Parts: sequence; structure tokens; C-alpha cells
Amino acid sequence: MRRRTFLTALGALGVATLAACSRSSGDTTASREGPTSPLLPPADLNARLADVRTGKIAVLHVGPEYLWGKGHIPGSRWVGEAGTDDGLASLQAALKAIPPDTEVVAYCGCCPFTHCPNVWPARRALAGRAKASFLDLPTNLKTDWIAKGFAVEKA
Repeated sequence: MRRRTFLTALGALGVATLAACSRSSGDTTASREGPTSPLLPPADLNARLADVRTGKIAVLHVGPEYLWGKGHIPGSRWVGEAGTDDGLASLQAALKAIPPDTEVVAYCGCCPFTHCPNVWPARRALAGRAKASFLDLPTNLKTDWIAKGFAVEKA
């Protein structure tokens, strides 16, 4: 009986893992096609945090909410995971509410940039704005922002 329960649980875990990987692969590969916003080096944004505080720059976190809560770029706001339908819709709504002359910087930081399921949908969503970029975090927020001593806020 225990063996059957174990094998059933193992099979369910395998199916769930396969489904998650398939979703992630589709989001990062297929979504790379088409226009994307430019990348902004972390040091450049860190040097302009005063502009974030005054509203000249809107910083949007497009990754998991729990990561935003653990530590995020000062003045940024969580808008949802752009790799999900709800998160992408939330990002698009947030972008519509931001005046067109306001610079927008989006970031995720959950994992390496090239594998992140939130990066490519967010970059495409930003592509239509004249003043928009995506924060260049090739490894993750911890390595490319926090470990460099840049400011962090916690929720």
C-alpha cells in the first residue's frame, strides 16, 4: 500500500514538474520574438533612486510577490507575475495608468534573466512606450542588486 501511494505521488509530482517546465519554456522562448525594451544597468537605476521617489521613474516588479515582499528596489511596486495571464493584464493596466512622459523600469529578479518566465512578456509589454526599459539582472536580484550594496526596501 505504501509503495502504491509513493508511486502515485511521485507520478503526480513528475506531471506537475513537466507542466511547469513546459509553461516556462514556452514563455521564455516563444515570447522572445518581436520587439523588446532596452536593458538598464542596475548601477544606473541605483544612481537615479531620487527620481523614483519623486515619481519621474515608475519601477514595476513583474515577478513573484513573495520575492517583492522579502526585499525590493525602493519605490518599486509589485504588479503581478508577467508570465501569467493575470500578471500580464495587471502590468498592462499599470502601464496605461502611468503618464506617457514618465519613465518606466520593470524588473523580476527571480532567476537568471535568460530563463525567467516573467522577463520576456514584460519586455514586450514595455516595447510600445517611448521611455521604458527592463532592469538588467542577468543572475537575480540578490546577486545583481542586493549583493552590490544597492538600496533595498522590505514590505
